[in-house]
Amino acid sequence: MPLSLFRRSRDVTQDRPRLLARFRKANKGALAVEFGLIAPFFFGLLFGILEVALTFWSTQILETAVANAARQVYTGNFQNGATSTDPAVELARFKQLVCNNVTAVFDCNALVKVDVKRIDSYASASTVLKVPVTNGAFDTSTFGYDPPKRNEICVVRAAMEYPVYVNLFGYATGLRSGNRLVMASSAFKAEPF
Repeated sequence: MPLSLFRRSRDVTQDRPRLLARFRKANKGALAVEFGLIAPFFFGLLFGILEVALTFWSTQILETAVANAARQVYTGNFQNGATSTDPAVELARFKQLVCNNVTAVFDCNALVKVDVKRIDSYASASTVLKVPVTNGAFDTSTFGYDPPKRNEICVVRAAMEYPVYVNLFGYATGLRSGNRLVMASSAFKAEPF
């Protein structure tokens, strides 16, 4: 073996401290590594904030739509304009009234379920207003259409299983399907129409 090879390997071992010092000073690519470590948390937080904002916005839109539609029941305009005596037809007509007030944030016709119930007193409203969830599933089996006559108390509510788009942190959404339940309601005493 030539002597120059041994000398070269010996020079590398002597240069090791300088090589380590150069490695410590080199910071090319450090920003990319730091971004790679922080990016998942940053984007998770960003998408989580957007998810919560979209849910609040959708809830507010549903609340406004229910309040506007309930006003028609409150004044008797909806009952006086009835096109059928079939409760299912009138419930569908009321749902359309609610959906006419919803902007394009969610598909109202596909997601929203409505309920119009006459009650005896405001104290009994708590039994009607219970959350429509049975065993972790959205349950509308008690929803129906029983509108108030003049001076009767009524509860109008709308509920939907709102899709969760970003669930990075696995927080509880309330439903077994992983979606969120969004509800809006209005309780009132009908006018003497």
